Amino acid sequence: MKTIYQFVALILISSIWSCKKDNNTTITVDYTVEVSYPSSYKTQIAANTVVKLTNSFTGESKSVTTDDEGVANFTGLLPGTYQVSATKDLGTSEALELTGLEGEVYLSATVNNLSIQEAGSIQLALKGSSPGGWVIKQVYYTGASGSPTYSNDQFVELYNNSADTLYADGLCVGDIVGNPYISSSSKPSGFAGDTDFVYFQNIFMVPGDGTTYPVIPGASFLIARSAINHKSDATLGNPNSPVDLGQGIADMEVYWETAGRDTDNPDVPNMLVKHFGIATVIDWFPTVFGPSYAIFRHAGVDNLPLVAEPNSTSTRTYPQVPVDSLIDALDCVSNASVSNFKRLPSNVDAGFQFCTNSYTGEAIIRKIKTTINGRNVLQDSNNSSNDFQMISTPTPKGW
Repeated sequence: MKTIYQFVALILISSIWSCKKDNNTTITVDYTVEVSYPSSYKTQIAANTVVKLTNSFTGESKSVTTDDEGVANFTGLLPGTYQVSATKDLGTSEALELTGLEGEVYLSATVNNLSIQEAGSIQLALKGSSPGGWVIKQVYYTGASGSPTYSNDQFVELYNNSADTLYADGLCVGDIVGNPYISSSSKPSGFAGDTDFVYFQNIFMVPGDGTTYPVIPGASFLIARSAINHKSDATLGNPNSPVDLGQGIADMEVYWETAGRDTDNPDVPNMLVKHFGIATVIDWFPTVFGPSYAIFRHAGVDNLPLVAEPNSTSTRTYPQVPVDSLIDALDCVSNASVSNFKRLPSNVDAGFQFCTNSYTGEAIIRKIKTTINGRNVLQDSNNSSNDFQMISTPTPKGW
């Protein structure tokens, strides 16, 4: 009997040890990411594209370059939630071959919070800038310190990032619906989940006949909230303001004549008002806590659909603009920890930017990628976290 008991005990111990070994085995999965170029490209197979998967829990990242079929094969992934990104920069010759247009192109695609629990695959469609073209170069929204504080000196600076003269005529610029997070009672935008459209608080358009406002390569087109020398104007300015936006610097200003209290500089042309969010306010007031901007062209800008914000009790409606009409965009929030308050979908801007606070005199400016014959070519990967940086003092039409 003793021998039998010993034999049974040995079997039990062996079983327990076997279970322990099985329980300690780490289960991993393989996953495939297929990447394609935009449908307008000569081929849709995006070979040699860098794909990165980042585990949301551990923070560990793995990068794989797509093969000749545009496929990135990941092995040994821990099951979990991942942030997915794909990036591809096309040089001038490669862009010419793929698009028929000469100029650098920066493409990207992202998927947030992808659940990977077992072997599978996902398809990513790259999007990005046209070769060259218009980009947002700099925005100054924080305003100046002092008593009282001052934000009449806000501006948006656009930039010709191409090698050809472009015309600003017909360009639309506006700020996007949503709160950048101001307090614990703030709520993210009800439009945040829409990846096909963006929704504007206000829209303004550059006038002209199509060739009225030429902008040479490497030059800017600056739109001021008020086109004055804010540093020295004794009546309308503020000595704490860091900017002069008077004649010769501002190319356009936003003038809201309906309220009857905005000031018009007759030496600087006015933007055409296409949609003004609140007719009773004095002027255009992009939030000093972090507005989100976009520029676009749309043949039907006067007849855009007006849509109420989901899950909101407000009766206000907002112009709906297709993502495909956008030329460039910049998402700003109040600080680094409130990414859920992004207003632009990740297929438009995969990241966001922020300043340290309101009324700090700080601005956001796009980084220089390279310089060609003295012309700065600005970085444009459709990810504001990478493309822009904060500066302590705005530099209208400067660096």
